[in-house]
Amino acid sequence: MALTGWVDNLSIERIAGWAYDDDTPNVPVTLLITANDTLLARVLADKPRSDLQAAGFGDGRHGFDVHLTGLSPHDRHVIAVRRESDGLDLQRSPTVVEPQSTLQSSLRDHCAALVSATTEETDVDAALIFLTEQVEALLHKRSARRSKRVEREALAQIKWRWTGTSAAQPKPPRPLLPRALVIDELPPRAGHDAGSNALLSHMQSLRRLGFEVVFASSAMEPDHDEVLEKAGVVCCARPWHGSVEEVLLREQHCFDVIYMHRASVAWRYAAMARHYQPKAQLIFSVADLHHVRIARQAKVEERQELLAVARHFQTIEQYSALSANAVITHSTEEAVVLRKLAPQAKVVVVPWMVPLQPTGVPLAERHGIAFIGHFAHMPNLDAAYRIIDEIMPMLRLTHPDMECALVGSNMPERLQQPLPGIVPRGGVARLGDVFDSVRLTVAPLSFGAGVKGKVLDSMAAGVPCVCTSIAVEGIELPDILRQLVADDNVGIVRSVMRLHDDAVFNQKCRDAGLTYIAAHCSEERTDNGMRDAVGLPPSGITQI
Repeated sequence: MALTGWVDNLSIERIAGWAYDDDTPNVPVTLLITANDTLLARVLADKPRSDLQAAGFGDGRHGFDVHLTGLSPHDRHVIAVRRESDGLDLQRSPTVVEPQSTLQSSLRDHCAALVSATTEETDVDAALIFLTEQVEALLHKRSARRSKRVEREALAQIKWRWTGTSAAQPKPPRPLLPRALVIDELPPRAGHDAGSNALLSHMQSLRRLGFEVVFASSAMEPDHDEVLEKAGVVCCARPWHGSVEEVLLREQHCFDVIYMHRASVAWRYAAMARHYQPKAQLIFSVADLHHVRIARQAKVEERQELLAVARHFQTIEQYSALSANAVITHSTEEAVVLRKLAPQAKVVVVPWMVPLQPTGVPLAERHGIAFIGHFAHMPNLDAAYRIIDEIMPMLRLTHPDMECALVGSNMPERLQQPLPGIVPRGGVARLGDVFDSVRLTVAPLSFGAGVKGKVLDSMAAGVPCVCTSIAVEGIELPDILRQLVADDNVGIVRSVMRLHDDAVFNQKCRDAGLTYIAAHCSEERTDNGMRDAVGLPPSGITQI
């Protein structure tokens, strides 16, 4: 028998349409509605529809409209509308309804209306409790999915860890990447400061060693500059997380390494990390030893009150070193200090990768010098004032046209004032533009600690740097570059003039600096140090 009809509306909540039998136009068609071959409803197509009557389909009483219940929006459904007598499908039947990946607007509107209508204090409290519980449940599900918690718990029952060193050793059926959580005060900003450059380099090294890397800041700041995203690092931030503790709690037992950058971070989170991630290797990355830097500042500025601050930071750094499985420093000098401060600690010197980007501008087309540093950092600010007040006046006695560019963010107003021979440039988008314009850089630091990133950047650009012994502390320079180290103003000025005026000597220093960076700040050196710090065997692991 002939069947004419159409399914106008089909969802997991409602099915509507019409059916007309040409041979028995006055008899309503009986329809069966099924989902995944399960009967949902038996219905007569007998509802009046004026459009059908106008089109000449009998008296128009051939419509149907069925409201359904019980179908989950999270499952896939094959819904069919068939004539009972012979199983013949209406047009648009069967139809596949895929799982809903997002909340329907109707459900969102319904929830919003309920919240808006809640006015009594007890009802508001009850609604908040309910919504908070549901949000927390969803966030836990999200974290569990991201960390593959179920798979990790299953693999934990298998007492092996594949190193890839033996062909005969069986591999896990579903290998998973080991995971590292990196914590700092704020997200890193590429090229902004040495700490950011070092942290990004170490995260990239962990990825090369086979880790999935997750980052969280104590401020829960998002990755606004997309630096982490470009590096392949997952960023935990608002609104998904409210604190580092939430990350550690929701993904407990799911990290193999916890990397804490700076003593302030290790001080806050070491015990917490031990509690929620008891099997993880805790790494304390020093950045620089604050107690050393502040004690030196106290001596230079003759400020006794700073000695108490230095002792406070020494306690924090000692605790952090003793709490970790390994301590990372970039400086060979600081490694000696740390081993005395915490003899039981495992101290590893790990550089960060500095890319070679030598300037292609000939020396004859460049002029003057530059000082580069973040001016919110007190050693840099002190060095800038030394350049203005002491070094540049001496230089301009013999080189009256000599200029020094001051480059860096957070420049105070005093440094922005026009002064003879001083060019305040502030923050720059591309540091290479600075190196393309000067013959050398200077780093006349009177106090500080750790390895100075801008000294390494200058050498990597093929631009020699005249430094104080503090500025090159922890860097094992070749002999020719040691000739550029001086602590007194006379020695600094003498080296500046020689580098600026002697093209042959400048070229030799340029070559020595590039060679040093290639040998000591490479990916290989960084990876070897990171491998040692996180406790990997020489061949490493890439899966668990």
